[in-house]
Amino acid sequence: MRVVFDTNVFISGLQYGGKPEIAMQFAAIAGCTLIASEEILLEIEDVLVRKFRWSQKNVASSLSWIRSFSDIVMPDITLNDCSDPDDNRILEAAITGKADFIVSGDRHLLRLKRFRGIDIIEVKDFIDHIAV
Repeated sequence: MRVVFDTNVFISGLQYGGKPEIAMQFAAIAGCTLIASEEILLEIEDVLVRKFRWSQKNVASSLSWIRSFSDIVMPDITLNDCSDPDDNRILEAAITGKADFIVSGDRHLLRLKRFRGIDIIEVKDFIDHIAV
């Protein structure tokens, strides 16, 4: 299964734990291929440093862990299907990486439900799907 996590899933999991952290751990151990892009990783880094005041060392460690079970893609398309450019970066990575799912808590993405054959689901639905 090929999956793109929205940055809010990563940030929530890293900062607060809970279901987003469980989803990340499941993806890491369940044989999922997590798809990310440098743009996604840069956004995670920016938010963790700027908003949550994480040290560069802690951010680097977390990004290294994410990279260890991710396929880092370099999208060669530019989309403008969402009003938030960061959401478009998620869609671009999903298309380039041939994702089966996008996992998000973002209402703009969730409202789409499906984009070019890729299901957009919430964290709890991903956990339910992978736990089967």
